[in-house]
Amino acid sequence: MKRAACVLTLLLCLGRGAAAGEADIAAGEVLFKRAWVDAPVSADVAGGLGPLFNGKACNSCHKDARGARFFELDGRLIARGLVVRLAGPGGGPHPVLGVQLQPRAVPGLAPEGEIVARLDGRRLVLEIETILESTGDIVFEPRAAPSLRGRGLLERVDEHAILALADPEDRNGDGISGRARPVGGIDGVAGIGRFGAKATTATIEEQTAAAAALDLGLSSPWKKLPHGDCTTAQGDCLRLAASSKTLDGDEMSAETVRLIAAYVRSLDPPAYPADPQAEALLAGSGCTACHHPNMPDGKGGLLPVHTDLLLHDLGADDAGGIGDDFASAREWRTAPLLDLDPMNGKRRYLHGGAAADLDQAIRLHGGEAAGARDRYLGLTAAERERLLSWLARL
Repeated sequence: MKRAACVLTLLLCLGRGAAAGEADIAAGEVLFKRAWVDAPVSADVAGGLGPLFNGKACNSCHKDARGARFFELDGRLIARGLVVRLAGPGGGPHPVLGVQLQPRAVPGLAPEGEIVARLDGRRLVLEIETILESTGDIVFEPRAAPSLRGRGLLERVDEHAILALADPEDRNGDGISGRARPVGGIDGVAGIGRFGAKATTATIEEQTAAAAALDLGLSSPWKKLPHGDCTTAQGDCLRLAASSKTLDGDEMSAETVRLIAAYVRSLDPPAYPADPQAEALLAGSGCTACHHPNMPDGKGGLLPVHTDLLLHDLGADDAGGIGDDFASAREWRTAPLLDLDPMNGKRRYLHGGAAADLDQAIRLHGGEAAGARDRYLGLTAAERERLLSWLARL
């Protein structure tokens, strides 16, 4: 066995069976940053990547657990952590390319296409090239990887508090009609969706498994997709898929998922920058109708997450092209205002990176958020600057 595999095995053994302590977190960080090996492979502990994939590690999109990064290199805009979701004309997965465009592949298999990003002024423009002769029947929707700092707080929000804020019929007439998304969690235990742009998963383990399956092509006990995003039309992809004979019968074991989740759960958000004036501006603009500053944890504590974890209609201007069996293309889970650092200009905002900065992100809000957006625009320039400076430090 190679040295890297030996080290990984040792870390797995250190973490196994223990509470989420320092050993678990250390092992999880190694697993989060490690590059997986192309499938098929003989070393079960290290393999199973693909056959189609977007990156080789969790760290590929979430470098240092942060979000997507946009920067210029040799005159070209590089977008790290940006993926493109796909749908056919009916809204379901594309019959040939599946759920997501996969720009990388194992040896012997052609990638599904290429994502070329460029800026038109401050507007992000994506040019998509696929293996198909015509893309006229494909719906494209970009998704930018969010920062993972502070995501453990979302798990701790009291489910009853989320449900209490839901008002799908807008019975109080305030124009806000958020919906909680019920999901069947691990081992069939029902919960409320908290993670993902459409609130599709309830725990960090579930979100880790979902990302591993779709972005890396790694099957796990919680997301049994041994062929990743291969479709029945992609025979070569199906042929090259591999599965483990020792790691729970999957490429990513339950223990691996648990340790990565322990690491993500350990990531604290930046220290909360108390600023009563800025907080009053956020509330006065109506943003806190959805971005609730503090949510109860069910144990008498409050969690500074700035979200209600509900799905809201943000209007046609911010709508993607892809819905699912619960959320429409116009509905998005309220993004938590956690780790909004511009990262020296390398950060873009909203679910697909459409906004160049926080000001533009607010201006692009519509639908249920239109009133809050208009009140924000009614602030003085100095007030907006104070609010935006504070938000960038959350």
